[in-house]
Parts: sequence; C-alpha cells; structure tokens
Amino acid sequence: MDILTLWNGLLIHPIMNLTVLAFSLVRDFGLAIIIVTVAIRLALYPLYVTQIRSQRAMQEVAPAMAELKRKYGKDRQRFSQEQMKLYSERGVNPAAGCLPLLLQMPLLIALYNALLQLGCGIGPPPDNSCPGLTHAMVESFRYPFIANPIQPDGALDTTANWMPWITRGLQHPDPLFILPVLAGLVQLIASVMAMPEKQVQSDDPAARMTQSMAYTFPLITVVIGAQFPAGLTVYWIATTVFQIVQQYFVSGWGRLTKYLPFLRAIPTPADRELHRREQAAIVEARQDMKDQDNEESEEREEETTAPARSNGGRRRGRRRGKR
Repeated sequence: MDILTLWNGLLIHPIMNLTVLAFSLVRDFGLAIIIVTVAIRLALYPLYVTQIRSQRAMQEVAPAMAELKRKYGKDRQRFSQEQMKLYSERGVNPAAGCLPLLLQMPLLIALYNALLQLGCGIGPPPDNSCPGLTHAMVESFRYPFIANPIQPDGALDTTANWMPWITRGLQHPDPLFILPVLAGLVQLIASVMAMPEKQVQSDDPAARMTQSMAYTFPLITVVIGAQFPAGLTVYWIATTVFQIVQQYFVSGWGRLTKYLPFLRAIPTPADRELHRREQAAIVEARQDMKDQDNEESEEREEETTAPARSNGGRRRGRRRGKR
C-alpha cells in the first residue's frame, strides 16, 4: 500500500463520503460542506477546548515568564527549573495548544483535495474547468452503506443555492471575494476573543508577535481565501464561527469587549463558571485560614500548659528533697 492510497483511505475518501451523505440530505453542496465542518469540529471538540484554555493560560503567565527570563536568563538550567515550576503552579501545558493545530492541518489539506475531487473528479485538469462529480466517480470511492445521490446519467451540482453569485461551482474561487472578506472578519472576531480582556504587558518578543498575529492573520486569511476554492473558504468560515461559539462558552468575550463595550452587559457561561470557581476558591481559602487559626490556637495552648506541668514537677521534686 503506497502513501497516496493510505492518504485517500484515511482522510480524503471519508471526507468525500461524508460530504456526499450530507449532500443527499440537504441537496446543497455549500450546506453539505458546513455539515461536514460541524461534524469534524464536534469530533475534535475536547482538543479545541484544551487549546483555547492553554492559549489563554500562556497569555496570562507571559509577565511571570518575562520576569523569570530577566532573573535567570543567564542560567539556563535554573530558568528551565523555574519555568516548569511556574507551569506546574498555574496548571499550564504548553504543548496542549499545538495539538489541535497539528491535527487541523492534515484535515484542511484533505478537505482541499476532497473538494477538488468532488467538484472535478479524480485528477482535475490544469485549468480546473471540469464538470461536477458523476455517478461513476462517486461509485469509485463510495462506501457500501452510503447511497449514491447522483443518477447514472447525471452529475453532482457543486453550486450552492444560497450563494447565487458563485455560478461555476465551489471548486472555483469566489469571483466577488465576498467569502474571503467574510472569512477574514470572523477570523478577526475569533482572534480578538482569544485574547484576555485585560491585556497583560510583556516584553517577550514571542508574546508581542502573538498579539500582532491576532490582527494580521485575518488579512492573510482574506488573501488566501481569494485564491483557494470557494468551498474551502466556506469550510474556514464555518469552522471559525464554530470556534467563536466555542470560545463564548469556554473563555467568554475576551478582548472583544474593548471594541464592543455593550458585550460587558451580556454574561457568558465562561463568566459564570469563573465566578463559581472564584467563590469556591474564596470558601476554600477561608476554610484554610480557619483551620490554620485552630492549629495555631492549639499550639499556643500546648505551649502554655507544658511549662506549667514542668514547673509543677520541679516544685514537687524540691519538696521531696527537703523532706
């Protein structure tokens, strides 16, 4: 089995089958891509939650990390020890934010290839002007439990009814650049939401680059979306909107409230969860202080009773000596 067969069997053909199944339900290629996107995001939901929390935690420990670099920058071994200690105390796992990104890249590449094959069949011509997927092409990769939605003498229409300006199919770029601009807009919202509400000041170049990428990456998204197939841009919009909803529940509005102040009056589930954890921490801290006060009072009682007992023993010893 060569690498291409393995690649098709593990990623491309499952995505194509899932897209064909969704198309058979909604009869709209654009909606089918959105359904596939939501299915992929739901499958990877736990990993994305870990990524969001890890990114937020890394942003919050940035000032403390800068202080460690300033203090132990010349001692690499001591800096590594203090760094791991800081991560342990704050519950931060730096690798947790990279895993979903590593998983998303193969899926993105596989979806790109799947869209080309769904729109033009196996091996599209250089000008990418081939017709839609035929019945025979679907049969070449279809799983037995998925029905073929295309008649033997027909082809799969790769347009979307709710995007009338795209007439050549979603395997071609958006001619009016509406989808790329929308992709950049939702990417900007997601990037700003991923930043903490109270921006921490840091001299770390990596932290500054991360903050600047939050505003430059949406522009990159627009440029890439203008050149990629419109179906891939639909996928990017759908997955980013899903990320925005996810961040609303996991981490709240983030820094978006700086630009949209009215959002501060709209509490999020993340805010309620943070308030619950803060209250639990306050209760735990008060209980710890109460236990500590009880221990200190018991120690003071033992210190006051112990000398009295020892003095009484000495007096009795002296009386026995006089006798």
